Amino acid sequence: METTLPSTEHAASPRPVFFRSAGIGLVTLLLMHLAFGCSGQSGSDTTLVPVQGINFTLNLADKANENLTVKGGYVVMNNVIIAQTKSGTFVAVSVNCTFDKTRLVFKAAENQFYCPLDLSRYDTTGNIISGPATLPLTAYRIEPNAAAGTLVIRN
Repeated sequence: METTLPSTEHAASPRPVFFRSAGIGLVTLLLMHLAFGCSGQSGSDTTLVPVQGINFTLNLADKANENLTVKGGYVVMNNVIIAQTKSGTFVAVSVNCTFDKTRLVFKAAENQFYCPLDLSRYDTTGNIISGPATLPLTAYRIEPNAAAGTLVIRN
């Protein structure tokens, strides 16, 4: 009489196969994101194309612009972020981060424009304080008219 023992070779259990497949899929997805995410960026072209024809007036009495009546307040209009600094002067720069095109915010305590996505920081003239951004913001002229309560923003 012959005795046979059960085989020690088992088919791979479903759980390890699943995790291995999921891991390979995740790595593939991440690599594709990195490859395609960087494919549009060229290190040789560092020219900025400013928004053309910026010329508009803000009325500080309008409810939409009431944030500008306090130091540290800011508003966004026509792809421009306009802020009142801690010292009370008005500044205006392009609203999107030059690294990832995310809308900037004005941090009154630091007197800086800040990208909440990549953490780039710019001073009130649009120059880079810290990156990853490598290109400055476009700065715009502001002509305040205290008597009329308006700000004219133009390039």
